[in-house]
Amino acid sequence: MLKLFATSGFSWPRFMVYVAGGLAFVAGIGVYRSLPTSSALDCQISSGYRAAPKKLSESCLYSDISKLHISTQLRKFTPNYQLWSDGSSKSRWIYLPPNSQIDTSDPDQWIFPVGTQVFKEFRQYTNEPQPREIKVETRHLQKITPGYGEDSWLLSTYQWNTEQTDAFKLSAGARHVLNTDHHIPSEQDCVSCHKGSKDILLGFDAIQLSDAQARLAFGHGPARGEGEWLLSELMRQGKLTDAMPLPVLPGDDLQQQVLGYMHANCGNCHNPLGHAAEQEAGHLKLKHQLAFDSIEKTDVYQTAVNQPSKNFTAVPYIALGARRDELALYQSAIFVRVNSTDENYRMPMLAREKVDYKALDLLHRWLLSVPTPDEVEFNKTGKQEEVAGSDKTYSDRSSPLTGKGLQLEVQFFNDVFVPPAMVMYLPQDTSLQATPIMDHEDGDFTDTLILGNRGDQLSLRNSDDVGHTIYVNDKQHDIKWQLQYMPPGSEFEQELFWDNDVFVEMRCRLHLYMSAWVGSISSRYHTISKFGPAESYKRVEMQGYPEDFDQVKIWLPKFTPIDTRIRVGEEQRFDLYRGQQLQGQIRIKRFPQ
Repeated sequence: MLKLFATSGFSWPRFMVYVAGGLAFVAGIGVYRSLPTSSALDCQISSGYRAAPKKLSESCLYSDISKLHISTQLRKFTPNYQLWSDGSSKSRWIYLPPNSQIDTSDPDQWIFPVGTQVFKEFRQYTNEPQPREIKVETRHLQKITPGYGEDSWLLSTYQWNTEQTDAFKLSAGARHVLNTDHHIPSEQDCVSCHKGSKDILLGFDAIQLSDAQARLAFGHGPARGEGEWLLSELMRQGKLTDAMPLPVLPGDDLQQQVLGYMHANCGNCHNPLGHAAEQEAGHLKLKHQLAFDSIEKTDVYQTAVNQPSKNFTAVPYIALGARRDELALYQSAIFVRVNSTDENYRMPMLAREKVDYKALDLLHRWLLSVPTPDEVEFNKTGKQEEVAGSDKTYSDRSSPLTGKGLQLEVQFFNDVFVPPAMVMYLPQDTSLQATPIMDHEDGDFTDTLILGNRGDQLSLRNSDDVGHTIYVNDKQHDIKWQLQYMPPGSEFEQELFWDNDVFVEMRCRLHLYMSAWVGSISSRYHTISKFGPAESYKRVEMQGYPEDFDQVKIWLPKFTPIDTRIRVGEEQRFDLYRGQQLQGQIRIKRFPQ
């Protein structure tokens, strides 16, 4: 009997496979591999397939999944420095095809033989009165073609069922799996992390498997057990093309643990091949190279220690030595971001929503041991450095309102609270049709406030010579979106999907000083006012609207919106508060047009 079906996978061409008599014939290739005849596959056979099974039980991980017996064809390994995964405990197994070798001609970038398979199991505790540790996810990586990189690999992830009897393949991510805090990342997130390694695999390299480095192992999860792969055993069995000395990280014990932690938790993105290098952060390199024979020569010390921040501008340094003063910890981006769970600030950025306090303590102790540069000063006076005009106060400057239509006066009593923009509009109109445009030049947005109607398409352009990653995270209105990295010269569209009369702030993950507002309104009768630095007083006029429209709305960033009705001849006043403090005032009077 002849069967015909198509295989599919992850980012490679599809093949037609003809099945007859237990043999698979791949179109254009010939006999490829026998197909499975039972749920417990032979790893040598399954390594020839180019499509991931739908169930984990159909892979070669288990010889008997009903008893959770791991196949003896796989061998367990545990990295010296384990990646933090929100407190998940993990187990890892690898299958290396018989008579194959890992190409270690570049000892920092191993290239694996076709047929290599890796399984990684995640376990978490349930959110129950009596928590239970259960299996939540198993990831499967299989090398299917010669060469290296993501196109040579099949990446799959499986979510376990409630009964803990099997796991099923997912194409998208999942959150709070099986009533735990575990979140399964999307395929794209997996690729974003793994592409920082030349041949995709993470945690299976010289530093991670070095017997000589094992005494300073660090990270959450079970310790390495007997019979697991070590670098010395790989060399003894001839699994590496090029032997190497057992590497030891440079520095004292504390410095070695920090280098190992960053190699595993930061270096996958922060290296020339990694995701961060595509996000304007190529200057920061945190993956260790075996050629570094002293702590001073490492990329961590060359690109991070006592180096100024270039993207994360909320703090001035990447990793500021705190030996002279502990206050330096809070001027270090590494310390601040590892201690954050906000998706706009946290590091690692992907697949982490909990703080690794053990790692935070490690970084704390390390930074306290690093010398503070002599030129660094700490302001402990309780006063901000003086900026011209930044804290000037004013008395009431009200003057008579005259003219036609709507006349508005706005004043602020302190320059600190002057907003970048303000809009006055008549919401009774619903005829606005707009294509709002926001561009980027000279490292910033080209406008401070743009408007459109709900459903309009916002055009985001980048005429800058640097890239940007634009996002909105408005927790008050539960509005969230993010564009992927915008290289120079690019253009994207984003729908204004939120309700009218809602204004959201756009920011840039790469340049934190950048801020602009996008408002959704329905009225073509509106006027936008821009404020320059220290422009604390402004008069605004609006005409040309239907006389029967009497509702007026006024919006300013960081202040309570104004919604009022006003008739010809009336004058109204509104106090502008920040917290309990009066910081400004708006007066509006309506005249005949």
